Amino acid sequence: SASMRTVGRISSISPERAWEQVRQDEARLLDLRTELERRRYGWAPGTPRGSLTRHIPWPGAANTIYLCQHANRSKLTAWRGAAEVAGGWPAWQAAGLPIERPTTT
Repeated sequence: SASMRTVGRISSISPERAWEQVRQDEARLLDLRTELERRRYGWAPGTPRGSLTRHIPWPGAANTIYLCQHANRSKLTAWRGAAEVAGGWPAWQAAGLPIERPTTT
């Protein structure tokens, strides 16, 4: 389909499609960005932070979608059929999708 394309063995999914799959429980989204990046830019609601060092050697299966800042780190995790959000975090923001931010005390 137009919303998913394979680059080598990497599936890139549009942010809108990724969010749709997560909302329908078809996939889980993991954020590969650092805690600092998440605090600074926000994150997709309900999305846990995934450790890049843990997910490169053994990434999630095909129903896992990785999100990172510039869609570079996510490419390292795609070898088991996991997907990445095309365009990374800027594309998520540009799509107007929900963003959670840290609560200020």
